[in-house]
Amino acid sequence: MLTFSRTTPRRGFTLLELLVVIAIIAILIGLLLPAVQKVREAASRMKCTNNLKQLGLAMHNYHDRQGTFPPASINYGPDGTTPWPIVHGWGPFILPDIEQQALYDLYRWDVAHFHPANNPVGATQLPIFQCPSAEPNRYATMGPFAYFGTRGACGDYAYTSGVDPALAIGDSRGVLTPAPTPTGFKDITDGTSNTILLTEDAGRPRLWQAGKAGPDQVVAGGPWTGFKNGITLRGSTPDGMMKPGPCAINCTNDREVYSFHTGGANAVFADGSVHFLKATIDIRILAGLITRAGGEVLGSDW
Repeated sequence: MLTFSRTTPRRGFTLLELLVVIAIIAILIGLLLPAVQKVREAASRMKCTNNLKQLGLAMHNYHDRQGTFPPASINYGPDGTTPWPIVHGWGPFILPDIEQQALYDLYRWDVAHFHPANNPVGATQLPIFQCPSAEPNRYATMGPFAYFGTRGACGDYAYTSGVDPALAIGDSRGVLTPAPTPTGFKDITDGTSNTILLTEDAGRPRLWQAGKAGPDQVVAGGPWTGFKNGITLRGSTPDGMMKPGPCAINCTNDREVYSFHTGGANAVFADGSVHFLKATIDIRILAGLITRAGGEVLGSDW
């Protein structure tokens, strides 16, 4: 006689239950992603802050040796073999102070920074000059401008060379000034804790305006060896389309203060301290922070 065992039928998910589970997972991912992005940006901002701290220390070490900060740029006059002058930016001067003595030894001061002899040095990407929050891999598309291979690197921390005279009360020069008159501590009469030394101008050579990317290879500057890597504050319209204007930070990276951080940009001051400047800062206050001897009376809302 045949016997049959009774088994409990296996119950699977219904389509409705499966859709509910998928919806719950999607919601959890949606809640998690912003948190992950915030953590990532916080880490990038901390790295950016540390980069500026190290660059400020390097500038101080240079000052200890030379009695001044490095010049914003130096021009040795006509090359003689090309129609271009022999020009250099401030970056190569501090190579020994950022543990890059080997690069310093390779650098040629008898030719311009963009001379082929200096291409191997200028094309070297140094993370200390780059903000990790900025658009990655933007140097691989330089095309025919290969000798400006790291044109945007140094631009992440551009020097402040003064402001539009209409914005300044007194002396409109910044800390880094061209040779033959580089700046020393004695020249910063506004106080080293009230004067910006280096700040962000990220994303170059691509033009960025109010968070929107424009065409590549259009913003003046150079690799970190370049002599045009400086900010002369003029401000812009809030959309970054026109200069001058009332917007001081994060509206255009066309030689203005610009970062990929939410709400402002990092800056290292002449005393070596790093501060986060609010994007809402009044342009006249930023002008006062940039000038070294403007005689401005500044508040604390920055």
